[in-house]
Amino acid sequence: MQQESHFFLITLQKPLAAGVHATFTRSGTITPTEGATRLDVFNEIHDRTIRTHPELERASVLFFSLEPNTL
Repeated sequence: MQQESHFFLITLQKPLAAGVHATFTRSGTITPTEGATRLDVFNEIHDRTIRTHPELERASVLFFSLEPNTL
């Protein structure tokens, strides 16, 4: 049985130079595959973000939220 859609928010931060940091926030929806864990979904979102924005490789995760996308 396929899981329902989930809303996510992830914020990454990476130091650039003395005291200067780049901060990036991404949000969207994702439908986890059957049997996927929260860690699986986090890794998928994180990996997609790094593939899309390779300059964020090795950035620290400041915030991550994953919730069912229903009200």
